[in-house]
Amino acid sequence: MSKQRKIVALLLAYNAASTLEKFYKMLPTKLFDEIILFDDASSDNTVKISNKLGILTIRNKNNLGYGGNLKKALNFCLLGGADIIVDIHPDGEYSPASIQRAIRQIESGAELVTGNRFFSYGYIYKRSGMFKWKILPIIALNFITKFLLDTKINDLHQGFRVYTKTLLQKINLAANSNDYIFSFEIIAQAQAAGCNITEVPIETTYTGKKRGASFMSSLSYILQTFKIVFMFLLNRIGIQSKIFKAQG
Repeated sequence: MSKQRKIVALLLAYNAASTLEKFYKMLPTKLFDEIILFDDASSDNTVKISNKLGILTIRNKNNLGYGGNLKKALNFCLLGGADIIVDIHPDGEYSPASIQRAIRQIESGAELVTGNRFFSYGYIYKRSGMFKWKILPIIALNFITKFLLDTKINDLHQGFRVYTKTLLQKINLAANSNDYIFSFEIIAQAQAAGCNITEVPIETTYTGKKRGASFMSSLSYILQTFKIVFMFLLNRIGIQSKIFKAQG
């Protein structure tokens, strides 16, 4: 537990009843001052299990979408005095083993830490569970967006993040999307704001529906990604869009 800065574990949940208890047993709970689960109007027993485990649980009356739920959750954590917010999904997709390393990077000056699923191509191909047809397109998308954003991080399209209060105060969080493109938008915003972004290797377990979005959903995400990149490049030459305007 941090004596100087408040560290919050943020568990974004949607129909995570089948994985939540197992995930929680793996979570290094002693690292956190507070653990909060935000349920996005699940239709299963996620909330019941979360309450049983003694987790502070907040349930949305209506489904807000991934980005909508995350915006609400991040603002709640900030209002509660959080300095460091660890965003990890309780569906078991990302290993909690990388959390402590990510927090150390924050303590060394990083303002945003992301996960890197591609720390080992052998691992991602043989053991991650990711659909094989997705691997090369994601590698290509990472390469292109890394170059265009001029960032050092290698995996810009996954969901494990550690946010800081300083980062969230620099960007226009409210302007971000309510769907999955939120995750890429916030990296582009952080880069545009000159924030210190680092990454840590992270192991993944993709099973069932968690193995990835459909082809059409993936195509839609890619198109949205290039839209954000275009807006980022325009911002670089002084043509500013809403998501790159400072808060306030």
